[in-house]
Amino acid sequence: MSENGQTDRSVPSELSVMLNLYADEGDRDAIRKAYFGLAHGDPSTFAVQFSVLLTAHTQALKAHQRPNLDVQKAQVDVSRLIAAVDNLTARCENVSQTIQIVESLTRKRLRWALTIAFSAGILIIPVLDFLTGSVRGLVQW
Repeated sequence: MSENGQTDRSVPSELSVMLNLYADEGDRDAIRKAYFGLAHGDPSTFAVQFSVLLTAHTQALKAHQRPNLDVQKAQVDVSRLIAAVDNLTARCENVSQTIQIVESLTRKRLRWALTIAFSAGILIIPVLDFLTGSVRGLVQW
């Protein structure tokens, strides 16, 4: 701003970026004075001007380089949802394969499979009794 209150058209873009971060005109004036005072090398208020300028630069960097946390959270939620859907899809494929196998079996085949399994169980019991008796006989001998 010039002395008569008019906006200076030759404001550097870096200063414009910093000024756009602040709504209060007092803050904006302090940043303008610090920027131009530091640029002209005013040694009497260097520390104050430098701190104001450094604060403005920090705010500008935060505003322009800070990732949007809501977007990051949404991306994490979406990635978790995708993983859950993939797991559910894999489980559904396994279930559908099992259903296809069961549907492909006929009642006759199921009866034969159950009969064979039952018969094998009945035949294996005497063999296991003979083997355990033989092992006991060898151990006691």
